[in-house]
Amino acid sequence: MKPPVFVLALLAGVALAATTTLSVVVNGQVTPDAAIVVNGKTYVPLSTLNRLGVQSSVKGSTLTLGNAASTTAAGGANQRVAVEGCIGDPLFNGIWRMTVKKVEPIGPDVGLGPGWGVTVELRNGTQTKTSLQDTGLISTDLVMPDGNTFVFEERTAEEPFIYKTIGQAGGVTYALRFHVQDSRAPAASVPRPSKLVIQLDPKRLTAGYLKEGKVAYTTPSPSFRVRLDCTR
Repeated sequence: MKPPVFVLALLAGVALAATTTLSVVVNGQVTPDAAIVVNGKTYVPLSTLNRLGVQSSVKGSTLTLGNAASTTAAGGANQRVAVEGCIGDPLFNGIWRMTVKKVEPIGPDVGLGPGWGVTVELRNGTQTKTSLQDTGLISTDLVMPDGNTFVFEERTAEEPFIYKTIGQAGGVTYALRFHVQDSRAPAASVPRPSKLVIQLDPKRLTAGYLKEGKVAYTTPSPSFRVRLDCTR
């Protein structure tokens, strides 16, 4: 088993004096890798940051946290910065913890063609009741491999995903539905989606208690982008 990688840089020859090991609890769950305290400074494993939705990469002697910023629309070659993961990954942005559970084909409906259903678990990670709408929701997009998007079927079943107020530590599971525009399109012609993108703007926190700073995103780019070509 490989030892955890820590956000820690040491000069050659410097001893690790006064080292203390700490258990790490993320969202109520103990993580497998411990943190360490060296000379009064606490260092957390990268695996713990990943659990909080912070992406990381090492290239040469450079450690990069998060994704490079971009202004290109979601799904394009240079996608928007977001909390990113795969099917089954619990992603957290400081307010919401979201996990895509499964993706499955669905038939035509309400004048639209066939498409895909995406089952999503959404949990409130704050101490305040709130909804996606009140926390800056911009759009819910299911992206095709070519960058185009399916039509989101916002019907009664999906409205709670956007507007329902969820209490502290509460959670709900929704089966979101997305279709192609052509109602005559055969199911075999509908491509499997490549990404689910939930776009959130931290500047659009609308409810008064949010404006007062009682809850806040822990990343400047709190949108979720789930890659649907990988499962963990």
